Amino acid sequence: MKLRVDHFSIAVRSMEETLEFFSRYLPVEMGWEPADGYNDEFRWCDFYVGHVKFELIESARPGSFVERFIEKRGEGLHHFSIEVDDLDAMIGPMERDGLRIVDRFDAGDGEKTAFISPRSAFGMLVQFWQVKHDLDAIPARDPIGKLPFADVRVRFDHLSAAVRDLDVSMEFWNRYFPVENRRERHIGYAGDFEMQQFDVNGYKLELIADASGSSFVTHFLEKRGEGFHHISIDVDDLAPVLERLRADGIRVVDEADLGNGYRTAFVSPRSAHGVLIQFWQVPARILAHPEESP
Repeated sequence: MKLRVDHFSIAVRSMEETLEFFSRYLPVEMGWEPADGYNDEFRWCDFYVGHVKFELIESARPGSFVERFIEKRGEGLHHFSIEVDDLDAMIGPMERDGLRIVDRFDAGDGEKTAFISPRSAFGMLVQFWQVKHDLDAIPARDPIGKLPFADVRVRFDHLSAAVRDLDVSMEFWNRYFPVENRRERHIGYAGDFEMQQFDVNGYKLELIADASGSSFVTHFLEKRGEGFHHISIDVDDLAPVLERLRADGIRVVDEADLGNGYRTAFVSPRSAHGVLIQFWQVPARILAHPEESP
């Protein structure tokens, strides 16, 4: 059985407004223009930042799952999508182990989908799509782009999720997915949380957990529960990014200088359609070769 991480999805009130926001601050390349979804509940589009695909979904009728999600949690990260060549082989072991599989849909012509409920995946909604195309024949994309407003190189680094227990969460990922560890579990830059980063077929994911009893992770879990937390984007110069964001009235939070050329800052979800966006300034060599990161 083959699998490939395809995209993460963001539930928004307006795809048009959200596209305008991301296009203003990131090197966006459209993939699929806005279109109707596979049922009458939603509309969608997707775009790339380097080699990583973003999907936007908006409600297409009152009472849709998108509308319910936004009413309950606000705009923000909704699900993580993985293409497979055999859906039954993928989800069979999960069902036998008691994981909750929901929202199955047969799109016809050999394509179908199903989701792992967030209740079974540490707050994360994980989608599987059985596809007809060869998963080994997907064209490669240049991971490095340039910001639209400054001569700054940029690379999408990872998708992060907050969990209560790293060991328990990693047991889930190791059991069902082809995990390759990029870096061993370690304390994060703020000193009050711990993290584990790993790859699923070359797609970098990060899990974060509290290490102090009072970290930002604790506050997040108390308010929202386990689940997607932020996306992280590397740049080789953070200063022009922060200058542009602040000039536009975008709320920047949690800025820190880690020394040796490393700096970080976050765009508040209040300014970014519910998505917490981390920018990391890294040396140019690391931007081009992230596997060399210390």
